[in-house]
Amino acid sequence: MKDSKKFSENCLPVADKRRNISSHYLPLVFIIALVWLIPASFRNNIKSAFTNVQVPIYAASVQLENLRSAFFKGTLSKGNLVTFCENLIRENVALQLKIATLAENVFDISKSKQEYHMGNFMAKPARVIRRDIASWTNELIVDVGTNHGVVEGMGVISQNYVVGRIKSAHAKTSVVELVSSPQFRIVVHARGDVTRSPIVFSGNGHNFFSQATGIATNIPMAIVADGEPLNLVTSELSGVFPKNISVGLIKSPGEHGNSFFSSDVTLNNDLLSKLYQVAILVNLGD
Repeated sequence: MKDSKKFSENCLPVADKRRNISSHYLPLVFIIALVWLIPASFRNNIKSAFTNVQVPIYAASVQLENLRSAFFKGTLSKGNLVTFCENLIRENVALQLKIATLAENVFDISKSKQEYHMGNFMAKPARVIRRDIASWTNELIVDVGTNHGVVEGMGVISQNYVVGRIKSAHAKTSVVELVSSPQFRIVVHARGDVTRSPIVFSGNGHNFFSQATGIATNIPMAIVADGEPLNLVTSELSGVFPKNISVGLIKSPGEHGNSFFSSDVTLNNDLLSKLYQVAILVNLGD
């Protein structure tokens, strides 16, 4: 009887075996799909936040190991044991509070950022939620869209630097075309130029490991003073930025024979490569 029972269990129908196999692998497939759907920037924020908690946790584990060794060697008195446990309880409470604070900051960064005015513009905060490696220097995605009053063409800034403008807006997200993208063009002028001569700026494109750059054309030779660097800033003529927001720097204008010339523009690469929070500019005059 036992042999016949064992034989019958091993001779299940193929369909039943497949169902048993799929039931074991479904949770794994679900977890992989869930991790894949979470934006990379969000995963990085969580990783960096909880990395700050690991050091004190590792320190606590070392203390526990020392306690265990001392206990078995008989070198720890009752008084020292009580003091150690009290300190451990206090450290545990402090770590729990720190974890709760870090988690709140990670999952709701934008709460601490409020809208503010810049001349005739309202700066609306937005969080970067996605940035693909293939288009890292050309565009990114933020967590606000048409439901928040965002429309195509609005300017985007960060730390008083031009980041780009809205390429397309959806209900809850928007695609930002970065200032380093070859498709980005804007009218700027040189800071301190009393004539406010219009200069055309466009992104030059670059790969992930190189310096972000742009190209400035129609630069009047009259505004160059002994080869001093030219700071390019936004002009109100653009219609999507307030004036005097930094765009980039022409480090060495040099000598040119023509009245107008073109030059490479160095952008703020440190800022552009590490964007997590930006501000979208809503023109209140529209």
